[in-house]
Amino acid sequence: MQLEAPEVATVERGGPARRRGRWLPAAYLTGPMTVLVLLVLVPMVILFLISLGMAVSRGQSVWSLEAYVSILTEPLYRKIAVTTIFIATSAMVVQLVIGVPLAYVMAFRAGRFEVPLLLGLVVLDELNPVVRVYAWRMLLGRNGIINKFLELIGVIDQPIDALLFNQGTVIVVLSTGWITYTVIPLYAAMKAIDPALFQAAADLGAGWWTMTRRILLPLAAPGIFVAVLLVYIPLFTDFATPTLVGGTSGYMLGQAVNDLILEQGDLARGAALSNLLLLASGIVAAIAFRLSRINRLD
Repeated sequence: MQLEAPEVATVERGGPARRRGRWLPAAYLTGPMTVLVLLVLVPMVILFLISLGMAVSRGQSVWSLEAYVSILTEPLYRKIAVTTIFIATSAMVVQLVIGVPLAYVMAFRAGRFEVPLLLGLVVLDELNPVVRVYAWRMLLGRNGIINKFLELIGVIDQPIDALLFNQGTVIVVLSTGWITYTVIPLYAAMKAIDPALFQAAADLGAGWWTMTRRILLPLAAPGIFVAVLLVYIPLFTDFATPTLVGGTSGYMLGQAVNDLILEQGDLARGAALSNLLLLASGIVAAIAFRLSRINRLD
């Protein structure tokens, strides 16, 4: 009995410690979860309630789905949605086409220029987005640098209006504006790849396309997933860039939300369109997450 007493005491003393250790993670998460609920979940609920609106029927206030029905059935918004998907997808593809090789060079080939290139991308993003857009207007506008240069060397007799206020311009400006958020996740994912894999593949006779398809892209898939979350989803809601350089042909859903709420004062339809964009963003995130799970070597 004397031998068992210390063991019992140890168990008794360890009981409260175990209970405290069990509740410790919950205590740490309480603060962040509270902030998340107050700053994210509560506004989302309020936005959803606004989207339902409130109509008066027979003297009673009732909630209505009329705003959602109007957005989903009106041909104008379907046309804007198609334009938005085309512009956002094209801009994302352009950024990946540029970002994957650039991230590869930074991760494996840049050498002592690796850090300066990384810092250059960060500094590029520090410039105010509106300033960047106006810089593109100065470059591509009717009296912009490109038109003036082409006139100076005699290539054209009058300014080219097609350089600005079209879908192509929106794609170019969006691509350059978000390229930092595409390259850095790709670079971080590629830094985790062992360079010996490429050497081994080359020794076995694999070409650059085979190594890209079988090694680089599968192992960099998590970086692509993060890039899609950081870039592709916000492209759907961007309204400053298409407003300043898009014209009527580059009108996007972000502008539609802005016009519904600020110009027309239609809070219900503006909130409904915002919620539909949020739903579409969730679908895109789920698809990107699913595709990112290919990060394995077959």
